Amino acid sequence: MLSIHEMARKPRALHSGSPKSSRGGRGVWSLGLAVALFAGLAPTATAETSGVRPSPVAAAGQAAQAKSVTDEWCHGSQSKCSHRAYVVNQGSDNLSVINTTTNEVTATIPVGSAPFGIALDQRNRRAYVTNHLSNTVSVINTATDQVTGTVAVGTGPFGIAVDENRRRAYVANETAGTVSVINTVNNTLAGTVSVGGSPFGVDVDDSRGRAYVTNIATNAVSVINTATGQVGATITVGSSPVAVALDEKDGRAYVTNQGSDTVSVINTATNAVTSSIAVGATPFGIALDAYRGRAYVANQGSDTLSVISTVTNSVLTSVPVGEAPLGVATYRGRGRVYVTNLLSDNVSVANANTNSVLFTVPVGSSPAGVAVS
Repeated sequence: MLSIHEMARKPRALHSGSPKSSRGGRGVWSLGLAVALFAGLAPTATAETSGVRPSPVAAAGQAAQAKSVTDEWCHGSQSKCSHRAYVVNQGSDNLSVINTTTNEVTATIPVGSAPFGIALDQRNRRAYVTNHLSNTVSVINTATDQVTGTVAVGTGPFGIAVDENRRRAYVANETAGTVSVINTVNNTLAGTVSVGGSPFGVDVDDSRGRAYVTNIATNAVSVINTATGQVGATITVGSSPVAVALDEKDGRAYVTNQGSDTVSVINTATNAVTSSIAVGATPFGIALDAYRGRAYVANQGSDTLSVISTVTNSVLTSVPVGEAPLGVATYRGRGRVYVTNLLSDNVSVANANTNSVLFTVPVGSSPAGVAVS
């Protein structure tokens, strides 16, 4: 059995087809996030808690507030905003689509082999899914839940992020040591950037024109200038960094370090690490809620979700979730956090206001990346 750190450095062993083991001997799968880490979701406060229903008057008021906030988030167009969670199932080579109102799976979309990361292009109603063993990215029309294209990228793609302003998607190719740049206008390969060091996760700061890429083999983050396609800086972080999430407003990048059980906080103006936050065992996915001032970290080794205050850079609480949580995405308009549980084959839906799990949604085999529209 590979150790946690060996498994992170040998991700192709993840899709070997061997059965899932019990806690005592389970393998640890590495996460390529896309993020499901995107900003711009408007705030709302919901009073829903597990097992407690608000009064009819309170419920009506909350529903009206939620609708107002959701309309704002969708830029006044419900047709452009589907309110769904997209879960990448690595073991079953497909995508589960969850209705965020009913928390039921409404569609299953076949993609490539060993899919892992996902990123959404909200404006153009597209989802981009990395297929690790196919060396491709599947392009999905989220209006029809149909695959409309496949883009060949580098070897071993994991993480992916979309820059909607520049109409580009950035794909971290772990085996090739590169980042593929996709033109999302015509879904063709627009370029390749060499970063080395087993690139894994990626997120984009479109306001500053930068892409941040974690390199698990060199314990560093590469900063790519998206205008020039060149690496402009390399930042040393913790051991085996896997996922990264950008807070564009406050100029911060949050990086989960799988090997050191920490989150590194980077000042994106100076590219300097300003803080290191101890979290649970084997942190993987991370997502931000800028309105609530929170970062949510999936701790695969301790089966918990760490809730971090981004104001104080300290852990506020830990929420028990399923077995081997990997991916995280926030739905700020409804005050929800979606967590994929690799070994439970389900998704935990947590209330961001009460820090408690409200629902558990069964999905496909070995869910990894997740994104919420």
